[in-house]
Amino acid sequence: ESSSFFAFPGFLFLHTLGLSFLVGANVIVSVRLLGIAPGMPVQPLRRLFPFMWLGLVLTIISGGGLAIAAATTRLLNPILVTKVVLVTIASVILRILQKKVFSPENIKNFKEGDGKTMAAAVLVLWLAVTTLGRLIAYSATILGSSH
Repeated sequence: ESSSFFAFPGFLFLHTLGLSFLVGANVIVSVRLLGIAPGMPVQPLRRLFPFMWLGLVLTIISGGGLAIAAATTRLLNPILVTKVVLVTIASVILRILQKKVFSPENIKNFKEGDGKTMAAAVLVLWLAVTTLGRLIAYSATILGSSH
């Protein structure tokens, strides 16, 4: 049936789109907070947060659909479980970063170095998340045929 034929690629497309919004925008913000392009004003980067949160929602919904599509092997897959834990941690840090650095009252008093540790942490976490996401496709090779 054509609807099931297009369902998996559709969910995969939404997952990739969501990750692009989430990780792409996050990289721009984090790299700036780490001191690259110091001439670029930080305040306009606040406008990227809605794209990050939209990306997170798209990623969670589509990722859930992808996991359910192969529930017997994926839902207990240690690679997927680790990815979900890291997404949760990264999302919490991203929210704290948004509040501590980019809230209207805090952004006015921005100093170079603000949010640097959180920016580095989310960069590392999103790199791990995207790597783990790719590795899920190779779970049987990595973990054995039961995954």
